[in-house]
Amino acid sequence: MADEAFRQQVKNRRDYLRASRSKILVWTAAEREEDVMRLLSEKTPDLAAIRLRMPDLALFRAGGFTVLPVRDRNGLEALARYLQGERGRAEIESDSGACLSAAADSDGIVTAFVFHAPKTGAVTGMGAGSEAGADYAHLIGDIPKQYEPAELYVYRDRFCFPFYFREAESAEKLDVGTAVRGKPKPKAVIADWFLGYGDGVILLPLLRKFIDKQARLGHEVHLIAKEKLAWFFGTFLQGCRIYRSPESPAVYEAVLRSSLYRKAVLLPVSVSSPPTRHISGLFGAALGFKRPYALPEPVPVFYPPLPAEQAEELAGLRAAGCKVVGIQFHTGDAKRSWPEARAGRFIALCRERGLALVNLTPLPYPAEGCSDWSRLPVERLFAAIGELDAVVGIDSVCGHMAGFLGVAHITLWGRSFPHLQFPFTSDESHVSFRTLRANYSLVPRSADIADIPAELAFARLTDILEGRLPLGKELHTVEDTLEGQGIEWVSGR
Repeated sequence: MADEAFRQQVKNRRDYLRASRSKILVWTAAEREEDVMRLLSEKTPDLAAIRLRMPDLALFRAGGFTVLPVRDRNGLEALARYLQGERGRAEIESDSGACLSAAADSDGIVTAFVFHAPKTGAVTGMGAGSEAGADYAHLIGDIPKQYEPAELYVYRDRFCFPFYFREAESAEKLDVGTAVRGKPKPKAVIADWFLGYGDGVILLPLLRKFIDKQARLGHEVHLIAKEKLAWFFGTFLQGCRIYRSPESPAVYEAVLRSSLYRKAVLLPVSVSSPPTRHISGLFGAALGFKRPYALPEPVPVFYPPLPAEQAEELAGLRAAGCKVVGIQFHTGDAKRSWPEARAGRFIALCRERGLALVNLTPLPYPAEGCSDWSRLPVERLFAAIGELDAVVGIDSVCGHMAGFLGVAHITLWGRSFPHLQFPFTSDESHVSFRTLRANYSLVPRSADIADIPAELAFARLTDILEGRLPLGKELHTVEDTLEGQGIEWVSGR
């Protein structure tokens, strides 16, 4: 399973760390910070940066650290020679250009870089330059508790970037020991690295509820997610800090074990055995909500309006008396994408009936006769889908938006079932990712999306548009799905 793969990566990191226990503290003044960063990033895959007042060098030395101060160009060159193995610890610590006076600089703010010196080939398949070899949680654990890291850096492709930082702002460099004095510690919510935009849509109302509740209790919320979701949440959520992080399990360990937070919540995505749970239920339970997890009426949070070009086109179609249907037939996962032949046949049937189709996301093949709104950014899709009569698409973001808004939609399933992810594989997970509301699902028993005929999808669409197949706007539960409500199983081609 996916979570098993994650746990194996964590184990590999810990094995690697046990094989490379050399701990080094390099600290410098602000004007040398970037030079030191560049130099260190070439030598180590795991690196913590802390901005603090003059560090207690004896405290770090007692913890087994080699302490390497860098004050000027001579000190930088001495550090370079040390990292190349040309100079010993005693030599660099006695270098006049490399040393600072603790007495003279006790009030100065410096940046300390803390890392484990890697050992090439310490673990099979994990060389010294491998980002996968870094273990940030243990790195934090080695730092004296007086100096909680404000930032962690991951080295990748010769570029160091913060482990997390505030969306749309430069990296914050805080002295955490003084920044939170007298205030309750914030709470962290970590969006699992497996989550996509569709999962983010399901999360929106639950996160809004959680953020509001914590605000009433006087707690700030830090939401940590991979880059595209951090940007997505930043558009729709106010009242919390949103950070983006690299897609690495190391993030989970670092945040969950950090003393910076009062509590850290990791949002789960898989269940290894029955009973089946809906993903909204898993999210709600992790956030501390009692069942059932009440959702708001199908009225969206504020979202950007439809651009003028698409609004005018839609108005023209309405004036002509057309029913307007959105489609999404392709995503990065080929097993969830409807084959071109099926999609083409469906589009032709809709054109023969006089339906207006709007393609909502990029397709690798032409969709003749469809309006192309695929270049709209994700946040604009809420406004687009909210204006449609129906949506037909794969198990992906547009269907989840339709469910969020209460717009009738058909899901064409591939690779997974509504109540079972990755069936017939070792990654089988008993979680329902069915959309929230107003859904009708066509589900191949083979889990092969190519088994869904275009004629069947078209027939169910016309049933919905002509009122023969009404879809309620109440929340779909796992029990509804298991009982077959709104589910049509497809036997084959």
